[in-house]
Amino acid sequence: MWMCTNCRHLEVTEEKPEKCAICGAGADKIVEYEAPKVKGNNTLKHLKEGFAAESKAQARDLAFAIKADQDGYPQLAGLFRAVAESEGVHAFHHLRFLGAVADTQENLKAAFESENFARDAYLDFIKDANEEGNAAVATIFSYHRDVEREHSKLYEKALDRILDPEGVEYYVCQVCGYVSIGSAPDNCPICNAPKDMFRKVD
Repeated sequence: MWMCTNCRHLEVTEEKPEKCAICGAGADKIVEYEAPKVKGNNTLKHLKEGFAAESKAQARDLAFAIKADQDGYPQLAGLFRAVAESEGVHAFHHLRFLGAVADTQENLKAAFESENFARDAYLDFIKDANEEGNAAVATIFSYHRDVEREHSKLYEKALDRILDPEGVEYYVCQVCGYVSIGSAPDNCPICNAPKDMFRKVD
């Protein structure tokens, strides 16, 4: 991580930037940055709570943006997306101070392990939803479990090709979240949604 000493902007890249993306200051104004160690149990607790709250707010606002677009309010959808991006910045800062943002290889390993944990957690979610008569929720949980399994495979492949200079295009199913590499399939292998329900992610 790098910090511009001119405007205090933080840049998360492996290589030192040639100039600040915000103020344009040259490389001589950019220094390596390490988040200060957090002292005190309350501060640590607040960082964890803040990360959870900001992450939820980001997801909520993105959902609100989708609904605003569907309801014919593109200007409000734009507002929700902008605020969601802002909440994402906040969540990133909390996570950084918690020491959970490492180098890219370590981040990939952490993401891989997290997907495996999430996949296993959905087994109980599905069981409880079925036992309580929530078949539609159980179906969604099943989609999510299967997609988490695919996420795990994507991260595993990425660990093997971390230095691969070739770019890859990703397409995400807007029904279940399945991620397709290279192109959108005719139908989603998880939920059978048609090709036009996939969105390219840059």
